[in-house]
Amino acid sequence: MKQNITNAEYAVLGLLFERPCHGYDLDRLIEERGMRAWTELAFSSIYFILNKLQKRELAESFPDPDKQTRKIYRPTAKAADVFEEATISALSNPHPLYPSILLGLANWTSLDTAAAMAALNARLAALEAILHDVSSKAQTVTPMPAHINALFSYSTSQLQCEIDWLKQTMKQLGDQNEQD
Repeated sequence: MKQNITNAEYAVLGLLFERPCHGYDLDRLIEERGMRAWTELAFSSIYFILNKLQKRELAESFPDPDKQTRKIYRPTAKAADVFEEATISALSNPHPLYPSILLGLANWTSLDTAAAMAALNARLAALEAILHDVSSKAQTVTPMPAHINALFSYSTSQLQCEIDWLKQTMKQLGDQNEQD
């Protein structure tokens, strides 16, 4: 029986397969690894996701022996097959992206050019900051296993590609505005 899981559920389950832990540990791992740059995991959603995984019998909890008020979560036996399917799917199937910038470009004419260009400049600054953050986090992982290196390489390559595309697009839009 195939069960689909969301990317957020998949990310949390992956961390639980590394070792059982509680929500605060999960948040710390997510932050340390810079996962928020490439996953949709907010601190506020961690316990929501853990509860969903429990309801689907993909995770179970038990009291923390050191702090009885806290629960430690671990994957269930049922989760192993679901996790394996999700990993194969994630590695083999490209998923279309629907970035909001495409909608912004489609609705470009609703703004005056100066406001639209200012928005693109803000996006450029945000992308450069994210790239700096991801690159900095990558430097802290030593030694870096090949699959983790590939993860950071993918993220930084995608960010750099969008930065390069955005600079080229802004030049073209600026040039066109000068001609109009």
